[in-house]
Parts: sequence; C-alpha cells; structure tokens
Amino acid sequence: MQQCPNPDICGSCGFSHLKYEDQLAQKKHLVNCAKIIPSPKTTHYRNRMDFVINYQGKVGLREKGKWWSVIDNHTCFIANEKIEEKFAQVRKWVQTCGLSFYDRKGHQGLLRYAVIRATTTGETMINIITSQPTQAEPESLITSKLNDLHATTVIWSVNKSDSDISYGDEIRIIKGDGYINEIIADLKFLIRPNSFFQTNSHGAKELLDLVVSFAKDVKPAKILDLYCGGGFFSLGVKKAMPDTEIYGIELVEDAILDAKDNATSNNLDIEFSVGKAEDLNWETYKPDLVILDPPRSGLHPKVLKTLLELEIPNLIYVSCKYQSFAKDYQMLSTRYKAKDCVAVDMFPQTEHVELVTFLKLQ
Repeated sequence: MQQCPNPDICGSCGFSHLKYEDQLAQKKHLVNCAKIIPSPKTTHYRNRMDFVINYQGKVGLREKGKWWSVIDNHTCFIANEKIEEKFAQVRKWVQTCGLSFYDRKGHQGLLRYAVIRATTTGETMINIITSQPTQAEPESLITSKLNDLHATTVIWSVNKSDSDISYGDEIRIIKGDGYINEIIADLKFLIRPNSFFQTNSHGAKELLDLVVSFAKDVKPAKILDLYCGGGFFSLGVKKAMPDTEIYGIELVEDAILDAKDNATSNNLDIEFSVGKAEDLNWETYKPDLVILDPPRSGLHPKVLKTLLELEIPNLIYVSCKYQSFAKDYQMLSTRYKAKDCVAVDMFPQTEHVELVTFLKLQ
C-alpha cells in the first residue's frame, strides 16, 4: 500500500502506520459498538483537499503542530488521484503566475489557499482563495492569470477578512459552470465551491444505505432532517420511501440552494428551509423521525431540551465526532435507548470515524 511521504511531519493520518484491519479494530473499540463498516477504498478516497499557500510560495499541507509551516509539494496518498494531478498544475501556477503570496502574520499579499475537489464522475474543481484585489494587483490581472488554470470549473473566491479560512465571501466563476457533479447511490449531487459534501464519495454510499435502513425500520409518515446540508440523507431516504414527507433544515443558505437543486435534479419532492435548529417551530412538522447530523461540536442544548420535551418517537444521530455524541447521549439516554449503533469508516488512515446511532423513545 502507498504510504505518506512525510509521516513524521504531517499530522493528518494518525493511523497510517497500522494495517487496515487494525485501524478498524481500534476505531470499533474507540466508539464501543458491535459493528464497523469498512471503506470501499482506503487510499485516494478524499474528494477535497485544502492546500495552503504560504508567504514563500510553498503549496501543500500544514506541518504537524506548526500552523505557520507548510510542507511544500506534499502529495497526499488519501487524496483522489485527480486531485494529485491538479495539485501539480496549481503548484506550478502559484510559483510562476507573478501574483503575491499571503503573509498570515502581517495580513499582506494575495494568494491564500488552493482548494481542489474531484468526483467519481471524473469532474474537477480548482478554487483559488485570495485576499481582496488591490491597485497593484487589480481584478483584471488576477482574472487573466487564473485563466491559465484548467479543470472542469475554475473558481476565484475572495476572503475579505483576516480569518484564516479556505472559502470566500465573494465567488467568481472563471471557467465552467461553477459547480461539479457527483453521483452516490444513483443520486445526482451538485457541488459548489462553498458546498459541504461527504469527503469520501466511496464510503458515502455505505453511510447513506445505513441511514436509509434505519429509517425503513421506523416507517415514518414525517421526517425532519436537521442540519441537512445539501440534502444528502433527505434525498436517499425520499428515494427509498417516496410516500414519506421530508423536511430539511439547515443554517447555511448556500447549502439549502444546493439541496433544492439536488431535489429537483433527482425529481424528488422535499421541502428545504433555511433556519437554526435551536429556533425551530417544531409544531409545524410533528415528525415521527428526526435525522440529526450536527457539526463536530454536537447538538445545541436547546435542541437536546426540545427533543426530550416533545418526545419524538425515533432519532437517527449521525456523528463525525464520537466524543460529542457521547456527551449528548448522556442527556438523551434519560428518555431514549440506543437500539443500534454502527460505525462507518469514512476516514481510513486517520483516527476519525463516523458513528450512526438509532435511538428509540422509551
């Protein structure tokens, strides 16, 4: 199996020294569940990589424990092969285009990140994140330089703040349609520059199939999909259970636009709305089942309180950080019992694992 070229200084893959079966055993032990579903691919599975551009023009991943230090020309063995191809092109472009590099200490300079995405359909996206254009480096010059890059779609994102984040407030399409397409379980998904999408397209089908199987056991009339993102779980469940009413709620407006487009392109009737889970009017929905896929920090305290007060009959909790689920389950377990708990290895070579728990009201 291919190995990391810089295992001592790159901290991204903490389990890469272990055989894959040993990785699975460790993860299964960590989450204390009876079953773990392996990833169909254990290398070259990531469909998105965020490469840092530093003040010296180095392009790569950060050195372990040193946010200011970049491992130049670091090829990642868990990244999709097409991402590796595009990385070579982008690195050469960064170092020859003549545009300035961003200094994270002085907050000066232009080029900040190169985010590269690739789907199983073979489509690719290059998204260059910069600071705001200046008189010395005007918009026309930057656009001209970006036209030298080649992918299914090339994006220029402008981050107007000093925050060190790999997305922009303004998005400009340089080439292509401004999005790429992915297909999971015969469902079509549109991915825009700021879209969240499961980073392992191969393991995503396993994750979706598991959530669908739990939902089928309930046979709900109404489902509320909280933190629905681009509608990943909503679409899969609706396809399997077309007579079920599904409502998706998500804070990020761009994600809801994705979700609506995804539902339309798959001819599925799902109602998606922008909103905070903690401010929801639950009486509007009265669900038999709630699908929960919160951020790494877990559920908002108000959401936990509401779930317990309203006594929703069934919950499916999807967690990318099992420690957060364990914290939330301490409260949920006063009224709910975990009927099934399955780990899905969405992140081979790393210590991370996805946990899906089916909870029933007692």
